[in-house]
Amino acid sequence: MSSIYGTILSRVRLEVVEYVTVYRAWGEAETQVVRGLLESSGIKCRLRKRGPQSIYPVTVDGLAEAEIMVPKARETEARAIVSAYRDRAEGR
Repeated sequence: MSSIYGTILSRVRLEVVEYVTVYRAWGEAETQVVRGLLESSGIKCRLRKRGPQSIYPVTVDGLAEAEIMVPKARETEARAIVSAYRDRAEGR
């Protein structure tokens, strides 16, 4: 039995990917817009949410804050996409 597990484990390659925060949103709609922009560009995202947004949709003291995180290797590209989004949103 141990030789079977050894063979299986030797074929499994674990890769650790470091994620970095590229945007902080204070609402579900904004979170999903930015996430969609990044994912449509082929950048995988992770969300880290603080507080129960669906129950209490408030933005006091970061309660409804969501961090949008991307792999560190794609950080520069993701920040450029987020910057372009913010410029359009602010009418620049």
